[in-house]
Amino acid sequence: MKYFLSGIFIGLLLLGGILVFGNHPKEDDIELNGQAKHEVIQVQVDGAVVNPGVYLLQEGSRVLDALAAAGGILPQADRSGINLAARVYNMQKLEIPFASGVRSHSLTGVDNVRVDAPDPSVGDEAEGSPQIAIPDETKVPDGYPVDSCSAEIIGEGVFVWPVENHFLSGNDYSSSHPAIDIAAGEGAPMSAADSGMIRMQGNDNSGYGNIIEIDHGNGYSTVYAHLSVIGVKAGQVVCAGQWIGATGSTGNSTGSHLHFEVRLNGDYINPWSVLPVP
Repeated sequence: MKYFLSGIFIGLLLLGGILVFGNHPKEDDIELNGQAKHEVIQVQVDGAVVNPGVYLLQEGSRVLDALAAAGGILPQADRSGINLAARVYNMQKLEIPFASGVRSHSLTGVDNVRVDAPDPSVGDEAEGSPQIAIPDETKVPDGYPVDSCSAEIIGEGVFVWPVENHFLSGNDYSSSHPAIDIAAGEGAPMSAADSGMIRMQGNDNSGYGNIIEIDHGNGYSTVYAHLSVIGVKAGQVVCAGQWIGATGSTGNSTGSHLHFEVRLNGDYINPWSVLPVP
């Protein structure tokens, strides 16, 4: 009887240990249950954009990404207070205002769109305020087409270098810098890397400085930043190799160069993978 009771006691101890071990949460379960992040976020974009609506974006996306999902900013938009580099968050509402006299809009509830930035108009003498040059055909270098393309706006998917130099002067592509900084002097001519439509252009007053984005109509889009001259308008169709502006050092920049980004279906890709080998 003594040995029988001892065996029962040991058996109960072993059974309890199995139950406790089986019910112990795995490290992966703890990590998943403790996550507060959203891999995909939902952002509403309204106002002066091509296609207002609600869009699903990757976590960590910026205002620039949200506007790109909405088809870009309309020519009638007031761009003076838009911070393209600001992060967007889940369930955020972005309302892009129309220019004064076009339509009245408020930015109530829009946390990540700056409304206190100075108007980047030509002739603004405020210290540190980057300038946007008015498009002027006399500034187009020889050999660059001035007129926009015909109705065909779908890119070939074969890119050309946007500036004469084919080497870097700053940061290379990385997870923290999803672009390449191509060497280019102040005012160097810059062209479209492929045919497409100007999705947006202007000054974001946060880091990019003067910026142009082209939608190539085939899943690709390209971004050109820190410009000294913007020579195109939103909605304009451009050909591959067509002059669109000039390089510079506006925004968060320590010297003249071209900040060049490439995206495929909204995701950043390494520009080296699509540009011709130098």
